[in-house]
Amino acid sequence: MIRPEFRKILLDQRGAAIILWSFFVISIPVYIFISQKFVTAPAPVASSFSYTIRIFVWLLTLVDLGYYVYWKKQNLAPDAILASAKSAKLFRALADFQGESEERAAFAVSTYVTRKVVVFAIIEAIAVYGFVLAFAGGFVADQYLLSGLSVVLLVIEFPSEKSLDSIVRAAEQPASANAA
Repeated sequence: MIRPEFRKILLDQRGAAIILWSFFVISIPVYIFISQKFVTAPAPVASSFSYTIRIFVWLLTLVDLGYYVYWKKQNLAPDAILASAKSAKLFRALADFQGESEERAAFAVSTYVTRKVVVFAIIEAIAVYGFVLAFAGGFVADQYLLSGLSVVLLVIEFPSEKSLDSIVRAAEQPASANAA
């Protein structure tokens, strides 16, 4: 059983995830702003090299999207978090656990937040690819498209209270129930 005051501390870690999520979201308009200031117009005659870069970056984007789906399925499912929670570093704020349930929940929440940040970074890479395309060949429309895709994915990955609460509830169950 998790004490109510410790449950609050566990669920408050969502705030840290939201702050980190906000930094990832805010960086996307910054990329667009920078490219608008420094990329005056698309190159009048784009070189074959810039088109090669464009194709390569779009292929990277597809790989990144595939990796996002794979990584999320393998590492963000509640069962995956609980199965490997002890492998993550425990947040200092969660070190005052008492008992097995609280320990399991503390490690699970630390793992959840850490893995969410990894997902945010994977998504952010897509916006960075757009930024590169704007600078490499003046493909500003591509930047807008990739930035928009990143924003949509980040909105989908917003660290909701429901997702964190379900992790805490699952961790609260006896270890034998989680293994079954």
